[in-house]
Amino acid sequence: MIKGGEMKRVKFLTALMVPVLFYLPLRQGTHAYIDAGTGSIILQAVVGALFAVVVAIKLFWQQIRNFLGSLFSKAKKNEKHKD
Repeated sequence: MIKGGEMKRVKFLTALMVPVLFYLPLRQGTHAYIDAGTGSIILQAVVGALFAVVVAIKLFWQQIRNFLGSLFSKAKKNEKHKD
């Protein structure tokens, strides 16, 4: 039996999918291109995101080590208490 919240979700998904299914066979190909500068912008964004992750890890490295150390020390303590 479908409950009220699930029924709303089913109706929402049906209302979302029906127009898409009717639209897909009718769509035509697009006549567009990616500009040469777009590739370099994407590359810069990817490299910038990687550097941001590296800097964030470097800034928070001590906190990360402390957190992981506390997790593993608790696991070791729990193993000792089981014996």
